[in-house]
Amino acid sequence: MNLHCLILVSMPLRISFIVLLIICAVKLFAQDTLVFKAQPQWQGGVSIADKCWFYEETSLHPLSFDEVKKQAFVLYDSTHRQQRFSNRPLIIQWLRFSISNVSVSDTIHFFFSPGPHVYMLLYDSSGQLAKSGLYETAIRGIEKGNLPLTINPQTAKTFWVRTEDRSNMILPGMAYLNTPFTFMQADAEGRYYSTLLFLLLAIITGSLFFITLFAAYQYYLYKDKVFLWYMAYTSCSVLTGIFLIDIRFTANFFSGLLLDTIFSVFIYLIPVLYSLFIGNMLNLPQQFKKTWLAVKILIAITVVQMLIQFITYRAGAFLFPDQFGYFVLPLPMLLLNFILLVLTPLSKEKVKWFLFSGLLSMLLLWSLPVTGVLNRAVELRWGNIWNTIITYPPFFMLLGLCVEAVCFSFALAYRSKLVLVERNNLQQRYNEQLEDELKKRTAELEQKNKLVEEQKIKQVQTVFEQKIAETEMTALRAQMNPHFIFNCLNSIKLYTLENDSETASNYLTIFSQLIRLVLDNSRSEKITLEKELETLRLYIELEAMRFKDKVRYHIQVSPEIDMQYTELPPLLIQPYVENAIWHGLMHKKEGGTIAIVITQPAENFLEVEIQDDGVGREQAALYKSKSATKQKSYGLKMTSERIDMINQVYGIKATVKVEDLKDEKNNATGTKVVIKIPV
Repeated sequence: MNLHCLILVSMPLRISFIVLLIICAVKLFAQDTLVFKAQPQWQGGVSIADKCWFYEETSLHPLSFDEVKKQAFVLYDSTHRQQRFSNRPLIIQWLRFSISNVSVSDTIHFFFSPGPHVYMLLYDSSGQLAKSGLYETAIRGIEKGNLPLTINPQTAKTFWVRTEDRSNMILPGMAYLNTPFTFMQADAEGRYYSTLLFLLLAIITGSLFFITLFAAYQYYLYKDKVFLWYMAYTSCSVLTGIFLIDIRFTANFFSGLLLDTIFSVFIYLIPVLYSLFIGNMLNLPQQFKKTWLAVKILIAITVVQMLIQFITYRAGAFLFPDQFGYFVLPLPMLLLNFILLVLTPLSKEKVKWFLFSGLLSMLLLWSLPVTGVLNRAVELRWGNIWNTIITYPPFFMLLGLCVEAVCFSFALAYRSKLVLVERNNLQQRYNEQLEDELKKRTAELEQKNKLVEEQKIKQVQTVFEQKIAETEMTALRAQMNPHFIFNCLNSIKLYTLENDSETASNYLTIFSQLIRLVLDNSRSEKITLEKELETLRLYIELEAMRFKDKVRYHIQVSPEIDMQYTELPPLLIQPYVENAIWHGLMHKKEGGTIAIVITQPAENFLEVEIQDDGVGREQAALYKSKSATKQKSYGLKMTSERIDMINQVYGIKATVKVEDLKDEKNNATGTKVVIKIPV
């Protein structure tokens, strides 16, 4: 009975307690929920940071949305909105806020801006709604820093926003709502205030690009490893400049993968490359062997850090404890720069002060945003345009790279001057030594054999001039065997006497074509292969008509040879064909065939193979042919001289090889001549 009464008494208390909790929850919900009756007509963005709840992931792996909803959020006060460097490679933060639209008919549209972040995701209770961020290439312009919100009439929504950054937050945290009007207004203002910053970044990046072209050209000319390191260093600086322009002005130059690659690899690679450049310029490995070994170890550690950083960014998993990013990552680069600052002035090279000035200037500009000097500059109120530049630390990083690259260019120019001066001095000393030697020997020779030497010089000059005159006269003479021309004229005369006018006319036509080609070709040092083969064809046809078609031939040219552009000296092949006809085929009653095959086994060589099925050289020597005279070898002699000239002018050995063809019974079956001609 008493227990029953106690339960009855406690029932109203429980109900009252539950009602009180509901009222508190409603008041709390009302306090954190943004309530709108219609689309606001704001003149600027409105901060809702005091209406947002905040959570930052601390686990070793990113959490899912369902896991995040279960986490304890805290108020998004000013302590959570400070710009800071993290001791973690990835900074993943969440914001939660609620908006209620009590309008009966109007749909409300907002743009929520948590500030610029690498990646941003928008969720409601149903799941993901939108994505944005500086690395999202499908999204352009100012939309990369904003997320669209839509609240239907008489609807209350809770939104979750996930932001992801690399090592440090780009700007202090924020939470702003913009209407479509204020969104476009902020975009226009941002573009206006950032114009000068964009121009400066573009000018610096362009300067680095042209410095890279200069280094590449210098490396192409001199093949000096110093220019290779310098070119690699400035190339990475150019990519870093384009990366900064892409991130700051959402230009969509690179995909997310390339942006992560540049951020995690190239920024760490730059100190490695300028360290190797300075080491090669000043010969530090030879001057400081032990210290340079430490530099190599630091470079190896930095390369490993690049890979770790890249894997962390792409996989989203942490390979090391939180302290790794804050304490370990900067340490190798700091030690590397410290060692270079110490070793550079100690070097014996004269260009060391250019390199030291560039390195020191870069480090000072890099550290400028950390010193707080820029914050004082903002307080001077120079204007929003200048404040946009001053409050963008990467600008000073790129400026430092450009100043360093210019100082390095001065060092290279001064080094080239020193090399040129040293080379000129060596050349001058060498010339002086040669002059002294020459004077000494000349004096001795003049004293001992002055008269004899004068006579020898005159004799040599006379012989040389005579040889030149003979050579010029020989070159101006007809390049074809005169006996052949006389034989052709006799053949025409014979056909005329026999009243064979048609044959005489055909013979005369071919003969005139041949003579015209020979005269045309004699004016040129080289002719095309096409003209040479046409001359050869006309010559063989005339010989075939003379011998009553006892001479047959075929010419085969490899298809890869361009006969219109391949050049060789004129009438180089014809003497060997003439020799095959007169010494090989004319002694056979039934005649024979000449096969001419032209190939190009190498880029700069033609191979001409002339093969006949005549009686062979041994049998031809037995016949005391009237054609086997001294004059008959005229063409072969001229061809041999031309080949010698080609060997001398081009520095290539053109060769002629003659081979006797025999059957299984060692009977002669013809002759094969192989000519290798440089083209």
